[in-house]
Amino acid sequence: MKKLLILNFSFFIFHSAFASAFAACGCGVAPERENDFWWENDKFGMRAYGPGEFHKWSGLDIFNKMPGAASVGDLLRKRLGPVGNWHTTVTHGLLDNYTVGAGRGCGAVALWGDGEWKTYPDWETSEILVNTPEKVEFKLVYPAFSAMGKMTYHITLEQGKRFFKNEVTFEKNYCGGLAVGPGLDLEPARDHHGSVFEDKKLGIVSIFEDPKNDVEGSTATAIILDPKDATDVEFKTDHMNCRVMTLKKNSFTYYAGCAWSKAGEITTAEQWKDCVLTFRKEIEK
Repeated sequence: MKKLLILNFSFFIFHSAFASAFAACGCGVAPERENDFWWENDKFGMRAYGPGEFHKWSGLDIFNKMPGAASVGDLLRKRLGPVGNWHTTVTHGLLDNYTVGAGRGCGAVALWGDGEWKTYPDWETSEILVNTPEKVEFKLVYPAFSAMGKMTYHITLEQGKRFFKNEVTFEKNYCGGLAVGPGLDLEPARDHHGSVFEDKKLGIVSIFEDPKNDVEGSTATAIILDPKDATDVEFKTDHMNCRVMTLKKNSFTYYAGCAWSKAGEITTAEQWKDCVLTFRKEIEK
């Protein structure tokens, strides 16, 4: 019996390590990390700063992932043991080297009104709708910060996909003079410089960033408007040097995602552009 218990315990440890090492989709709140809300699949991870986060920023952060990396959730919730500095060193296949600051990061929404840019603070409530290895779906509600009231992100990410879907709604009807839309950080001071591709007709902004060093390589990011919303779009550059695709409506859908050269699948600007354009064709169907 004692030997059997040891075997069962060993299997549990192995199974838990195996599940973490080959994380597919997952999402949740990390109270251990100022209530960051994280979501991920086997390609990349994301997080949105939540209640208790001292930054009070609503930009969306990226976690670069190697094939077979551990779970972003396990890292944020301190379930991987001592990890060192995951901002500069690849830790269990993960690297959090993407700088957000007060910018939009990869896809966060910005709002233009009254002659200035307005950005929402941290999300205030969350609701998980689906959380399986194949798919995650959840909502984040941001506090009222303009005449359009509270803003809701309804995000979906599937296993194997390079982009998550975000259906954005505001609680109040569109107000004249305001414009809203997703933004992508292109600020060189935050290391977001490189090969930029834009297409106003298709509603695309993307960048394959210049490599930082041998450890960090290049991060590629993109935002893509849903075809039904890629009309009457204005491309603006906000006060943080983020490129924003603005719309005059109280709901819209876009996709955002990324790739990391060190993961080995997409290693050039041409490959990233092809990936973005291929995905844009897929969502037209």
